[in-house]
Amino acid sequence: MSKHTICGYAWGDVQGALQRSIAAADMDRAQRWAAELVCSESGLGRLEAVLFHTWAAYVGLTNAPGWPQTWFKNIQHIRLIWHRAGGDILAVRNTPSVRQSVAEVVAWLVLAPKRNLPVIPKPEDCFRESEAVRRRIRSGGGAGDQTIAKRIWVPGQDGADLKTIGNELEAALRANQTTQLLFWIVWLLTMDTLKDAPSIKERAPPEITGKQRKSVAWFLVEMSKEFLGDLRILSAEDLKALFDLFVTTWTKLGTKGRRDVFVALLLFIQERSQKSLTLVAPPTPKPPITGMQGAMGAVDKFYTEIAEEARRFVAETPEITGLTPEAATTLRAAKKVTTLTSDDKLALAYQLLHR
Repeated sequence: MSKHTICGYAWGDVQGALQRSIAAADMDRAQRWAAELVCSESGLGRLEAVLFHTWAAYVGLTNAPGWPQTWFKNIQHIRLIWHRAGGDILAVRNTPSVRQSVAEVVAWLVLAPKRNLPVIPKPEDCFRESEAVRRRIRSGGGAGDQTIAKRIWVPGQDGADLKTIGNELEAALRANQTTQLLFWIVWLLTMDTLKDAPSIKERAPPEITGKQRKSVAWFLVEMSKEFLGDLRILSAEDLKALFDLFVTTWTKLGTKGRRDVFVALLLFIQERSQKSLTLVAPPTPKPPITGMQGAMGAVDKFYTEIAEEARRFVAETPEITGLTPEAATTLRAAKKVTTLTSDDKLALAYQLLHR
């Protein structure tokens, strides 16, 4: 697996730049960095996850409830083309429908209204409060059985701690206690790292493998599904696509990405649970088609720029400071750079950026 993108950028730098560009509603930069991932070996999976994470962190169900279904369908289309091409990324990135599928969902995120997540407590913050919380629950101050938690908790398969956390999380959500809700989300997700993590019924779908199949996060997935199903805010198709997309991107999202998706979903559920159905605003419509078509029509120029930058990245031999002696000797002796280390190539890429 490549350690950098086609033009030599670090994966984290490109993904971070893509998220910041969307958050700032910068269409050109967002499309440029999304195209960088499309063109790079192993970049498509990263793109799937980073766009879903960005939707959760900056847009969400309030502002784009239909986006997950569109992106999930587009992912299936792109994957089909990838399989038919035998995994040839060159064929995939040169397919017009792939470029348009990615440009569409990126443009939607850029044009959609933005809404940032609140400050989320860190696991160490939860650990500091955990003993006081345990004392409160043991002294009879717990929330008691809640509807959703009771519905999905399975005696004999799910641990007692999981039931307690589920009850407390649901009670905080229904009481509109955001601070406590965030505490219990982080606390539950942190339990996977503990030696005395509670037992849990296996709820993961077949495509999830390894230790993630027994993650306590799947209990939270089921709670989120039940909440959204009871509220009946999303269509059956939108609801299914949302969680299909979550499963598809589960591994690439990583711990932080999964946490942010859960926070976005549960805060949306909390907000909607507090309002009468007559007071709930209708979903935000899809951005004007003219704005999205304009962005999609101009996307080819970014692929042309990437091709030229990638050619320079591989073929040019400018003076670079800070190279190892071996790499410097290679640069002087060869007409083309063919034996640079990945670190030296990355230094070259960054120097090209500032020309």
